[in-house]
Amino acid sequence: MARIPRSFIDDLLNRVDIVEIIDARVPLKKKGREYWACCPFHGEKTPSFSVSPSKQFYHCFGCQQHGNAIGFLMDYDHLDFVEAIETLAQHIGVEVPYEQGSAPQRAEQNASEPLYQALQASSDYYRQQLRAQPQAIDYLKQRGISGATAQAYGIGYAPPGWDNLPGDRSALLAAGMLIQNDQGRVYDRFRNRLMFPIRDRRGRVIAFGGRVIDPEDSPKYLNSPETAVFHKGEEIYGLWELKQANTRIERIFVTEGYMDVVALAEQGVTTAVATLGTAINGGQVEKLFRLCRQLVFCFDADAAGRKAAWRALEASLPNLREGRIARFLFLPEGQDPDSYIREHGREAFLEQAATADSLTQFLIDELLSRCDGATPEGRARFLDLLRPYYGQIPLDSLKHQVLQELEKRLGIELDARLFQVIGGAPHTAPARTRAPEQHWTPTRLAINLLLQKPALAGRAGNLDDLLDSGIPGVELLLQLLDRIHEEPDITPQNLLARFEGHPNEAHLYRIAAMTPAMQDEDSDIPRMFDDALQQLRQQQSRARLQALQRRLQQGHRLEEHEMQEYLQLLSERGRGR
Repeated sequence: MARIPRSFIDDLLNRVDIVEIIDARVPLKKKGREYWACCPFHGEKTPSFSVSPSKQFYHCFGCQQHGNAIGFLMDYDHLDFVEAIETLAQHIGVEVPYEQGSAPQRAEQNASEPLYQALQASSDYYRQQLRAQPQAIDYLKQRGISGATAQAYGIGYAPPGWDNLPGDRSALLAAGMLIQNDQGRVYDRFRNRLMFPIRDRRGRVIAFGGRVIDPEDSPKYLNSPETAVFHKGEEIYGLWELKQANTRIERIFVTEGYMDVVALAEQGVTTAVATLGTAINGGQVEKLFRLCRQLVFCFDADAAGRKAAWRALEASLPNLREGRIARFLFLPEGQDPDSYIREHGREAFLEQAATADSLTQFLIDELLSRCDGATPEGRARFLDLLRPYYGQIPLDSLKHQVLQELEKRLGIELDARLFQVIGGAPHTAPARTRAPEQHWTPTRLAINLLLQKPALAGRAGNLDDLLDSGIPGVELLLQLLDRIHEEPDITPQNLLARFEGHPNEAHLYRIAAMTPAMQDEDSDIPRMFDDALQQLRQQQSRARLQALQRRLQQGHRLEEHEMQEYLQLLSERGRGR
């Protein structure tokens, strides 16, 4: 991926107006200091999507989606990181300064251009041949594919013969469209096949998948080889078409074949994609999760289908984040998405999808099928199998869900000893979901004010001794102060961006999106910050005094400096400090 200097990204975020960027896509209404709209990332009737012009970020109080202008374009326009930066740079009329050696260099672009041209010319040729070949058209009609769907996915036909493709032979050979055998003979790779172009994120044809129309031919599917412009493990069939057909993507169906994708689109399910003849990998799963929060993996119910589903589960586990959902749809024996939706229709398919196994269900079902959960030995074997997968789950809420389901399925109460085997903590019932607390602790208030005015860090002094106080949130406050001290001129939006991927990223955005009720004007902020720090110091003193008192009550002898500290704290408490 192209590397872009952090300084340019910071400057870009400082120069663009997030209100302008979002309002062009989602109409905003000003209410108080912020702008509001119904969230574009989840269905709602009452606006909970807030955009802050002063802090240059957005936050939804409903679904907790948050980010800066770059993040919004990635989520709303379905762009990758570099594309979002390029879009913002174009918006304000500046060039993106790629770091040396990381951007696609002009020489490399020139070297790849003949391949793109050869592939596009091949695509045009195949589509022309489809219109001229009645047997290929009849085959599509038999499969229920209309001309409009074939056109949307660029479907073509490679006629029989060894030397059909027009164009530069060296470029076609480098693009994988021709094969050269040991005797030096060069001939067409694809013959008598339906052709499915594979497009990159910019819509350029980078490869093809070919499907036989004669059942006597083999292999059933044939894909382009790896080339300078095509890397199989990085691409997903139908992803470009999906983004063209949908502005809002609620879930993506991940299938095993090109015909599955096309057949679903024919019936109005335009959010399906397919892997390219290999098991889906973690990078592909992450790419799909960036587009939407729910993936439904669709597989046959046979042994091969369940094996492919298990690989998808393994690829999904490390990529789970708050709000991300992976489900597993196993269609009836002998059916795939293509055949099922043609036979039963769109609504029946969506009903099947609604009852798809959760990741938890599939994980437990699959592992229990490998041992006897009714016996102590079988349960021990099951826990051994579960351990590596349980450890990969990044969400505590999902871990609780797994443990609850286990208790129900195994009919036992899981105690600490079993959890030591799994590698987790003893199970306790998960706390009920509650709305985020709205009261303002001194720590939360100090964090909020710093996120509004990072320059306040200069008033804080050294607060390292607060770490031993046990006050909730102090560690995060100190991390925020450390970051500001490293970059004294940092702006609110860039400060938040520094915590991308941090365990408390979502918590920081929630705090930043709130406005203290006691804050009337910006001029109040320094006084409020000083008061919050003073309250933290008082909390620290009370906590330290209580700790020393406990030691005395337990019969411990205080060191001389500790006794002096104790007396000092008692004196301060007596003076009401």
